[in-house]
Amino acid sequence: MKSLASFVLFNGVWIVVVAAAARGDVWLGVWLYAAVIAVHLALLVPRGERRGEFVFVLGVGALGFVLDTALHAIGATNYPASTAAWPYVVVPPWITSLWAGFATMVRHSLAWLRGRPVLAALLGGVGGPLSYFGGSRMGAVAHADNELLTYGLLVLEYALVTPLLVALAPRKGGAPAASEAREARDS
Repeated sequence: MKSLASFVLFNGVWIVVVAAAARGDVWLGVWLYAAVIAVHLALLVPRGERRGEFVFVLGVGALGFVLDTALHAIGATNYPASTAAWPYVVVPPWITSLWAGFATMVRHSLAWLRGRPVLAALLGGVGGPLSYFGGSRMGAVAHADNELLTYGLLVLEYALVTPLLVALAPRKGGAPAASEAREARDS
């Protein structure tokens, strides 16, 4: 049930945030995903695990900010509807909020990918670019003149990041991440 709730919450808010971004609202996503993260932490994550989950969510937001700013800086992506409200070199805040919101799904909705890095890479390599395609159809994001380059970079980005996030995500029950578990086992 938590997996379904996590999935529905992220994707329902995704549609609202991207639609708002297509109208030039760069901040609604921040406020809505702040609420999603608060609900996620309060209702879906046990009390003793909330700090680690919160740090993970913030880290994923920061990672997404850096990666998507790099794509934006090389001209692979553009945010035409956000330009008036956000004329900066870095991606608009709603993009970072999508990444932080996505992180809330890793613990529940995407937990079945744990230990399946190839499947996680395939899902990420398809799902990430599809979300950008949806965002472009809604008018929130545009791609470079060379669509193949943009979508190739997005496939690469998400095929690498998704299994990484699944491996690094805090575990249900407070179990350590994969690398910590291996280190503990090897000691």
